[in-house]
Amino acid sequence: NDDSDENPYTFAITGTGTSGPEIALSGNSVGIADGDTTPDAGDHTDFGSLDISTGSQTRTFTITNSGSGALSLSGSPIVAVSGTNASEFEVTTQPDASTVSAGGTKTFVITFDPGATGSRSATVSIANDDSDENPYTFAITGTGTSAPEIALSGNSVGIADGDTTPDAGDHTDFGSIDIGGSTQTRTFTITNSGSGALSLSGSPIVAVSGTNASEFTVTTQPDASTVSAGGTKTFVITFDPGATGSRSATVSIANDDSDENPYTFAIAGTGTSAPEIALSGNSVGIADGDTTPDAGDHTDFGSLDISTGSQTRTFTITN
Repeated sequence: NDDSDENPYTFAITGTGTSGPEIALSGNSVGIADGDTTPDAGDHTDFGSLDISTGSQTRTFTITNSGSGALSLSGSPIVAVSGTNASEFEVTTQPDASTVSAGGTKTFVITFDPGATGSRSATVSIANDDSDENPYTFAITGTGTSAPEIALSGNSVGIADGDTTPDAGDHTDFGSIDIGGSTQTRTFTITNSGSGALSLSGSPIVAVSGTNASEFTVTTQPDASTVSAGGTKTFVITFDPGATGSRSATVSIANDDSDENPYTFAIAGTGTSAPEIALSGNSVGIADGDTTPDAGDHTDFGSLDISTGSQTRTFTITN
């Protein structure tokens, strides 16, 4: 300037360079914005539909520090879950340290185990020292469902769906039965170990098919076509062989289990022929061990003169 004694006019300036953290979150390699309230399957914040008795789902999320200074995760626990159904979303693996270096990452795992049917929701919160994203929060959700699960047993022993090897232990092998009138009955149990009602949709509920199906009769069907969650229904099959030798059939139960419909298993038995003696006289049966002779069945030969009399009787052995 043209000031006579202050030209040029100068002064010093100063400042301090700092390194600041910058938090970011992702799931399934997809970014999750701070404050996100719209869970989505794409970033794993929507855990999907799971059975309330048997289902659970784990998801891994990544904390990234894209800043130039270390990121401090100051919460206790580091990752907290709150909200309506928080107890159903458990942080099963916390980050392995409370500091994320510049450019570094830390992961954590949340497991969803629904306790009831319908929509379930919670909020994830991560306290940190990012200047404008503390705490970092996002919504998570999932759906609890109820589904049936069919199982079969005989003699208190499980029978696998599709079983083709009848066995005496589970009563699918009815054993050896005489074809002359003997029969064998077996009781089987349908169990629903799922969380939803099981529908038995066949007509009849329990059907028998195969080579010798007519010799295996469902003499007692289940008393209802629905099995409540955790409930049971029984049915009875009677084996009445029509010929000697191995006899076989297949039991089939139509139902709404998602992966065991119809539920089938093989049954078998053996027809045998055995002798059976019977006696008669005068066409009247004479019981084994009978000690009361009678004229009617000719076991009482009547009165005869000891000098001149004799009496003959014919008896018949029947097998």
